[in-house]
Amino acid sequence: MRIGPTTTREERLDWEPGAAIAAVRGPQPDETATVALAMFDQLVAAQLSIDTVEASIVFWSRALDGLNPGAVPIERLRKLDFDLSLLTAASTVLASWSSALRGIVATAHDLDWAIRFLMQVHQAWKMTAAFRGRSTQA
Repeated sequence: MRIGPTTTREERLDWEPGAAIAAVRGPQPDETATVALAMFDQLVAAQLSIDTVEASIVFWSRALDGLNPGAVPIERLRKLDFDLSLLTAASTVLASWSSALRGIVATAHDLDWAIRFLMQVHQAWKMTAAFRGRSTQA
């Protein structure tokens, strides 16, 4: 997997979510937007809607709401796991990305990072929809 600003959609469609998340949580944090675009590409290819990303943001935000810095209480993680299981039950693609994000969570900071990542996916979705709308009007 080659992460960089010049990746193609075809390359991003082949990325494994866990490896992509691990890469941007490690030595290549400046490519987070590219990995968010890969998640977007894969969700669109799986014919999911923007609602899945919006629901994910709600669930992750609920897990973070009111937490102090430090470790996430196990009850919060269990609730997040339950919420995500309901959301991902019908989509292996969404389940893979959710699992990859969940795999990095130990602290409130990690939850915040996951939410910011999902916001980038959401932004990519909105911008792509806007661009497609403009191109059909021309």
